[in-house]
Amino acid sequence: MHLSYLLHLFAGFFLLASSLALADIQTPGRSGTQAELRVEHVRQTVLDILSYTRWPVEPPVLRLCVLGPTEYADSLFHLRQQANGRRVTVSRYSVGDPLIPGHCDVIYLGDVTEAERLALFAHLQGHAVLSISEKDGPCSTSSVFCLQVGDERVRFNVNLDALALSGVKVHPAVLKLGRADEARP
Repeated sequence: MHLSYLLHLFAGFFLLASSLALADIQTPGRSGTQAELRVEHVRQTVLDILSYTRWPVEPPVLRLCVLGPTEYADSLFHLRQQANGRRVTVSRYSVGDPLIPGHCDVIYLGDVTEAERLALFAHLQGHAVLSISEKDGPCSTSSVFCLQVGDERVRFNVNLDALALSGVKVHPAVLKLGRADEARP
């Protein structure tokens, strides 16, 4: 590998680790309620995860789809581009919408039933789609990333089986961060 690529990769990983660490800090005097801060931390965590994800064919515009009732997705609808300049569109779909596999590169799942989740992931088979779940603490069912949103930071778990089935690749350093979060109480 070229040295410049390695330096770029290291710098990016450092930014991811830094932003996740900053999500752990409460800044005195900062405007916004705890709920608003949690929403912002989720937005930044999702952006960080996306920046370290690769699709078999990189989409020129990343299509993020929000499914089900969500608690923390509001700021995702204001996304226009990633740090690398790639445009992002954000849409809301109902969980059973048959258009999801062909119209979504990323799904952000809110509160859905287990039956809805299983049907959704059965429809996604064969499509390269990254899944991030807001409500799947142990990360045992279908989603690749499962957020654990606290007052002071957002942690995430990684489901390696779901990642293998997703058709996308995630940088190993991000997976390691997720595994470290799983080990914490």
